[in-house]
Amino acid sequence: MEILVRPATETDLILLVRIFRACWLTSYKDILTQTVRDEMTQERANEMWTLSVQPHPDRTTFVIEENGVTVGMARVGRDITNGRRGHLFSLYVHPDNAGRGLGKILLRKALASLRETGFEEITLWVFKNNAPTRNLYSSIGFQETGQERIDDRWKNPEIEMLAPSKLF
Repeated sequence: MEILVRPATETDLILLVRIFRACWLTSYKDILTQTVRDEMTQERANEMWTLSVQPHPDRTTFVIEENGVTVGMARVGRDITNGRRGHLFSLYVHPDNAGRGLGKILLRKALASLRETGFEEITLWVFKNNAPTRNLYSSIGFQETGQERIDDRWKNPEIEMLAPSKLF
């Protein structure tokens, strides 16, 4: 099995949207309402991810390939509320490839890139009722900060987590 983690390019957009929508529609079926999931159309997902594959000094999207097939992605960059911190904006592994450790490999690479950029702390937001993902983040050193929010788009409580970048 050959695993490669690399920065995404514009040619990856179609695959990123496919992976994102598969996660959104399948992995989040017990987390988000059907209405919220239905609102994430192909067009809306495409709009959301288009900027993620264009070069930007404050963010990078990584993809993970297994034997040449893109199976996941992670987007990291500067925390928009605290510019001294790095931030994990998203992490998705196609549901067909979940539970095999690929997400952890991708996550560690993406977080290491933030440490190498000079960030000493890294934040993320995760759906409060997404126990498997919260457990993944906790297992590598993230801790809940006590901050919560509800994004009007997702209509679901999220919690903030924080970790020192030296862990990655």
